[in-house]
Amino acid sequence: MRKEIGIIGGGFGGIRAALSLAQKKLPDAHITLISDKSHFEYTPAFYRVVTGRSPLEVCIPITEIIVNKRISFINDRIESAHLQPHTLIGSSGKEYRFDHLVLALGAETSYFGIPGLPNFSYGFKSIQEAQKLKLHIHHLFDSCVVETNPDEKVCLLNFVVVGGGPSGTELAGELSFFLKKLSREYKVDQSLIAIGLMESTERIVPALPESVSLRITDRLRHLGVNIFVNRPMTHEKMEEISVRGLTMKTETVIWTAGVKPNSLYSHIPGLETDKKGRVIVDEFLRVKGFEDVYIIGDGASTLYSGMAQTAISDGASVAENIARQLSGELPRRRRSRKPYYAIPIGPGWAASSLGSVTFYGRLGLLIRRAADFRYFLTILPLKKALAVFRRGKSLCDSCGICGTQ
Repeated sequence: MRKEIGIIGGGFGGIRAALSLAQKKLPDAHITLISDKSHFEYTPAFYRVVTGRSPLEVCIPITEIIVNKRISFINDRIESAHLQPHTLIGSSGKEYRFDHLVLALGAETSYFGIPGLPNFSYGFKSIQEAQKLKLHIHHLFDSCVVETNPDEKVCLLNFVVVGGGPSGTELAGELSFFLKKLSREYKVDQSLIAIGLMESTERIVPALPESVSLRITDRLRHLGVNIFVNRPMTHEKMEEISVRGLTMKTETVIWTAGVKPNSLYSHIPGLETDKKGRVIVDEFLRVKGFEDVYIIGDGASTLYSGMAQTAISDGASVAENIARQLSGELPRRRRSRKPYYAIPIGPGWAASSLGSVTFYGRLGLLIRRAADFRYFLTILPLKKALAVFRRGKSLCDSCGICGTQ
C-alpha cells in the first residue's frame, strides 16, 4: 500500500527533506511538498538584494529544484492542521491527508510587543520586503534632492538598523557602500548619510566568540557605522524612534532583531511548546505521542534551532528516519552539530569560521561565497547552480519583485 508523505514548507529544511527522500527512491511512497511560495528564498543573501544586487540569486522556483524528481509540488498556504488523523486545510479550501507528516514552517517576524514597530519599520525576511526596502531607499534620495530644509535632509538619510545579529551587521556593512554609491548618483552630500546599528545586549553578534565580535565591530566602525549597544528599543512613531537613553529622528528603521516560530504551530492541537513557542520533539524530531509527525528547523525546540544549517541537517535526518520506518528499521537519533559562521561586512570582507579557526577579510569572503555555491550545488544541477551563483554578482537596481510568486 502506497504511503503518502507530506512536507509542509519550502525553506531550507523542507527542501532538504523532500530531496533526500526522493534520492532514496522509495517504491511505495509518494512525496508531496506544500509551500505558500512558488519559489525557494535563499535568505542569507537578502541583504544583497536590499543594496542593489539581483533578486534572482535568492529567488529560485521550486519547480526548478524538483524537476525530474519524484516529488509533487502544491502552492498553497496551510491554515489549519490536525495530527489525528494527519489532515491539513489550505487557504485554497483543499484538504490534504498524509501517512507521514513533516512540518518545516520556518519562522516569522516578532516585534516583542513594541508599539509602532509593525506599522513603521522595514524588514527583509522575504524577497518582497527586501525589494520594498530598496525602493524606499531610492525614494529617500529622490526626496533629498528636492528638500531644502537641512534638518529634514538629515532625517531622510538617517538609517537605523535594529538588531546586531548576523542579519543586522551584514546589512549595515553593505549599506555603508550602497548609500555612498547612491549619493554620487543622486549628487547628494555624503556627509548627510548616517547609519546606526542598535543592539540590546552588551556587544553585537553576541552568539559568536567575543574576539570575532570585536573584529566585526572594528570593521563596521571603519566603514562609518555608528554602533549602539545595551540599547533595547522602547517604541517607534512616525519619523522618531526611542531606545534606552536615546531618541533620534529617522525615516528608516530596519528591524532585524526578532523572530518567532510560525504562528500555525500554536494553533495545532496536541503540540507542546517551550517558552519560545518552539515545539517539543524527541531525539528523532518526532512530536510527542505521534511517531509519524516530525517538526524540523526553526519550529523545533532543539540545540541550534533557527540556523539554516540546522534546518538542512534536520531535513536529512527526518528523511533517513522516514525511510527506515517504511522499511521496518529502527530510527537513528538526530545529531546536533554546531553551525559554522560566515558573516560578510561590506564588499571584500567577511568573518568566516572553519572548525576552530576564523578567517577575516577577502579570504573570509571567499569562504562565504564558496559556502553559498556549495549549497546551490546540493539543490540544483551544476549548470543551474552556476547560473544562480553568478546572478549574485549582477547589479539590478531596477529589477522588479520576483515574478515566481
